[in-house]
Amino acid sequence: MTDNPNKLFLGVHLEDFHDDDKEVMVDVDHVSMIFNMASERMSSLKEYAIALARRELRFKEFRALNDVTFQVKRGDVFGVLGTNGSGKSTILKIIAGVLDPSEGSCTTKGNIAPLIELGAGFDMDLTARENIYLNGALLGYTKDFIESHFDDIVQFAEIEKFLDMPLKNYSSGMVARIAFAVATATIPDILIVDEVLSVGDFMFQQKCERRINSLIKDHQVTVLFVSHDTNQIERLCNKAIWIEKSHVRMIGAAHDVCETYRMIGGREGSPESEAHMLAVENDGSVVPLGELTDVVAGDSRYGTAIDMARRMHPQPDKVIIVRDDSRADNMLGIELSRILEAPLLPIAADLVPDAVLDYLNQLQPSEIIILGSSNEFRRGILDSFALRYADAKVTILEDERKDLLALKAYRYATEQGGAWGRTAFLSYKECFEDLLVLSPYMYAIEAPLFFVETQHTVDAPVREAIVDNFDRLIAVGNDHTEIFEDCLDPFREAGMEVLRLVGNDVYHANRLLNEWMVDEYHKLGIAPSRSVAVSASLQREHAFTLGSYAGLRNMLVLYADPVDLDSIAAAIDYLQTYADDIDELVFIGNDQVLSSHDRQLLEKALLIGKAGRKSAIA
Repeated sequence: MTDNPNKLFLGVHLEDFHDDDKEVMVDVDHVSMIFNMASERMSSLKEYAIALARRELRFKEFRALNDVTFQVKRGDVFGVLGTNGSGKSTILKIIAGVLDPSEGSCTTKGNIAPLIELGAGFDMDLTARENIYLNGALLGYTKDFIESHFDDIVQFAEIEKFLDMPLKNYSSGMVARIAFAVATATIPDILIVDEVLSVGDFMFQQKCERRINSLIKDHQVTVLFVSHDTNQIERLCNKAIWIEKSHVRMIGAAHDVCETYRMIGGREGSPESEAHMLAVENDGSVVPLGELTDVVAGDSRYGTAIDMARRMHPQPDKVIIVRDDSRADNMLGIELSRILEAPLLPIAADLVPDAVLDYLNQLQPSEIIILGSSNEFRRGILDSFALRYADAKVTILEDERKDLLALKAYRYATEQGGAWGRTAFLSYKECFEDLLVLSPYMYAIEAPLFFVETQHTVDAPVREAIVDNFDRLIAVGNDHTEIFEDCLDPFREAGMEVLRLVGNDVYHANRLLNEWMVDEYHKLGIAPSRSVAVSASLQREHAFTLGSYAGLRNMLVLYADPVDLDSIAAAIDYLQTYADDIDELVFIGNDQVLSSHDRQLLEKALLIGKAGRKSAIA
């Protein structure tokens, strides 16, 4: 972001939050924490001593914190956010006095109750009663203090019946109960809470949260609170800090920090992409209400496929079964789905999911077409279809070579009355993202898909089928631009028009292919759909069956990966560029694929684009 991330970050100045006259309880001033990591592994103490004597020990410097500055005032409930390894626990240990900073200073006022590592110092061979005294002593409590609070500690931890049982017989949740009860037996000036509300059962978590709330509201205790649960931080805290990769990224009102963290926290991407997303997020002129969105989703990838199937063919007579992790089989299944007017259902290599079985039991199809090699499934899986559905015709199209499997799928579809256009597609078996984007166009022009045997050869029967039946060949790949050059010449020599489609990366290709398809549609007099299917290519298993659904509805496909800021920014830019041509976003997959916040962000970008304000935020 900036050279000094503590001075200006995400458009927020630190001094903006020095806005009251409350007493400063925690003052972290330009703190850095540096750990030395041995660059060579020593297998014995002797080797270490020799290296030390020879001055041959080498260390790598690791900065767990880098120039971190912030203040916490009396009565603040101060949330600390960040991904694993970002430095959250390190800064809390410095505040608690467990670690001394390598650079800078940290000053605190009053006594501190650190709930950083619940149960640290417990002796598992001692009883719960003995450990209460032991842990209390480690926290600095006197024996008289423990005795006066003993009954309260036991009652809060709910261990009355197990006091004299060795701790090694306790569950981890029960140990956490004791540790929390002991640590909060006093009323501190500063309470440090590090992920402790994630331990124990749900009811005890609520009990812990009520105890912390009581300390905050009734005694004005200053709290530093670490949690991966942004909803919890937003609920409990009034201010928050986001630390990422040892740097401060943002300080502000808890709601604002949590909203920004949910959007870009832990994601990779360029500063430009991050700024683009934040500009959309911070645009207050539109509020997405879900009017331009639809979600196709189930509880799992299988449920999502079934949701699409029901929308495409309410009562199909045939179904197509493919293995859920095979890119080639799924792309060939899309071709068959169009010809046979049948939904595409994924199954695992070792089982048929219950969701698929329930759907098939409801349908009782007359024909089941299984696409893929028997060797790729657990023994008996494919035979089970004939046993379960005795009245259905079961057809297995299989070959261990995907180029020959594609040829069999083409011939089978032709035998079933498949009508083909004059264009064929050629790709390789691992290609997926580009082909999925192109699948609506393949649907529209009735084009089959073939595969190369290797990156540089097309088997003779496949080559003959293409040359004898088609006038144009579209070769599709990724950024390996040389992948088809050795195998395309025979098609050119046969007088075919050969077109090569390729992009620099999946998102660059996504946009180029969509723009190319729209131009092709206009040449053919086809009106592209005003609906765009949004999918996450990094979780491609949720989109394997999307091609037939998007093809049937003549939709465009847009990728937006939640962990990739560049992907989200590219999707935002596309939606704003072509906003006038888009009336609906159809998100594929549940919240685990693309969160509701990300869906709202993309809808908001579309609305901003429709309002013609792209130039104001780009």
